[in-house]
Amino acid sequence: MMTLKNKTKIYSQFEINVITFYASMIMMLPIILVATYAFELDKIININYFILWLLGIVVFTTIAGTIYLIVKKDQLKRRVKPDYHSEYFYLMFITAFGVLGFCVLYDYAGGNRAYIANILVVLCALLIYLLLLLGRKFFKFDYMKKK
Repeated sequence: MMTLKNKTKIYSQFEINVITFYASMIMMLPIILVATYAFELDKIININYFILWLLGIVVFTTIAGTIYLIVKKDQLKRRVKPDYHSEYFYLMFITAFGVLGFCVLYDYAGGNRAYIANILVVLCALLIYLLLLLGRKFFKFDYMKKK
């Protein structure tokens, strides 16, 4: 992280990759569950064992990705872009499918389907707020800025 004279912080590719990687890992399980729900794989396989195996794969991938990020830290710290709009759009895409996946996970866990809309609204509000904060601070992408 560098600071310019007018106190704007410039974040390196490493910080952006850390944010997008961990967001992807958090949302990986719900995104894959959206695919299983869309193709009705829960009727073919035992969904509880599938979620357990999938959780193990996500944990292993997170550990391997963390090691990769640590190894490439010095190289990624030297890369700087003026803005990270493509990474921000990727984060928005992952978040949108992740919200749907959390609702599918709630349904698979045996939750009452009448409350899925309530969970969806609260989760969307929290994640949109988080995306706006991340976009403003790290990705140089501000929705509320007047031009």
